[in-house]
Amino acid sequence: MRQIRGLILGFVVLMLVQSCQSNKRANNYNNKPLVDNDGLLFFTNATETALTTVKVSGLAISNSKNQQVIQFAKKMIDDHTRLAVDLKKLQTDNFVTSEDSINLLHQQMIAGLEKKRAAVFDKAYIQEMVSEHEQQVNLFNAASRGKNVNISDFALKELPVLKARLDSARTINLNLK
Repeated sequence: MRQIRGLILGFVVLMLVQSCQSNKRANNYNNKPLVDNDGLLFFTNATETALTTVKVSGLAISNSKNQQVIQFAKKMIDDHTRLAVDLKKLQTDNFVTSEDSINLLHQQMIAGLEKKRAAVFDKAYIQEMVSEHEQQVNLFNAASRGKNVNISDFALKELPVLKARLDSARTINLNLK
């Protein structure tokens, strides 16, 4: 009899623990985004620059002969792929839907880089990475001071990585003279 009570008690405790660990989101019946226009703009710009960085860094792996540039490009692909995935999750959590695309200005920059090779490519690529990371640091700095707590926390978490990559790009740029 004690064994049966023990099993029943164990089962009840297991069910209670399981119900406490539910990770369901609250229902958003009107499907309105939980962020303001600044938040929507942040998602659009941050995702677009992450996708651009991944695409351009893929070119670096095939167009560069400099191992330092290639290693940097691989790190950019890893970091910005993870960033894009994390941004997509944050968008989903905030009921934001958007199309992931690269704007015309970045498409033109990519097309220009596709035509370059070796040292000429390396210099142009690293200069673009410096420029892109400066823009990303500014974007994430502004977002870190925004009204949406989820976005500001996310931006604060990502800023040190973006600043470190900017410093790396600047260092490589100085070495490529």
